Amino acid sequence: MNQVYKKDNYDFHKSKCRKQNHKKDNDCCSRCSRHDKACGKHHKNCVEDVLEAILKAQKKAKNDRHCKTSCEDSINDLLGKKKKVTKNTIPFILYCGCEPFKGTGVVTYSSCSKKDKRFRCIDSFIFKIKELDGNCAVLELLAFKSNLRYSADSKGDCSHNPCSPCCQIDGKCVDDLIRTGICIHVDLSCFSAVTCLPAVYL
Repeated sequence: MNQVYKKDNYDFHKSKCRKQNHKKDNDCCSRCSRHDKACGKHHKNCVEDVLEAILKAQKKAKNDRHCKTSCEDSINDLLGKKKKVTKNTIPFILYCGCEPFKGTGVVTYSSCSKKDKRFRCIDSFIFKIKELDGNCAVLELLAFKSNLRYSADSKGDCSHNPCSPCCQIDGKCVDDLIRTGICIHVDLSCFSAVTCLPAVYL
């Protein structure tokens, strides 16, 4: 009976993915499907619930602390009563299957001549929730100041094209984390986990 239940549940998820126009060749969703098959079930509301709580806390961020690096602790830290609120953002990392999700966006920068603007690709594993509507969310890419500095010697620098969340974060000053202004729209049903960073002010 247990095997039948798992199969039915997996078929239901595949059907739902098709209804939401997820392509089979989509790398993220294919990992999501493999993750569902291995686990036997998919809690479609888990990531959505956490991001909804984060969004509410960021909007509230008024006077209103368990694990020091959990999502709950980051939310409580943002809304802490012990001191004046100086934090307004809970950065987080998303996981697609067993892999951390990396967002990519483009900004422009001025070269030697202010009139000569150029494109700059920004990769980041760190996000801020901006809007949430069911499974659809608008996320802003967050980066460190060093990520946005361009030089010819920085092309091979891991911090400019991070290969993992730790590669991007380790050793960086908290105050150097900034908003990029790059927003992406994502379908939360493709994600399986979320990790929250400590609350910060951006």
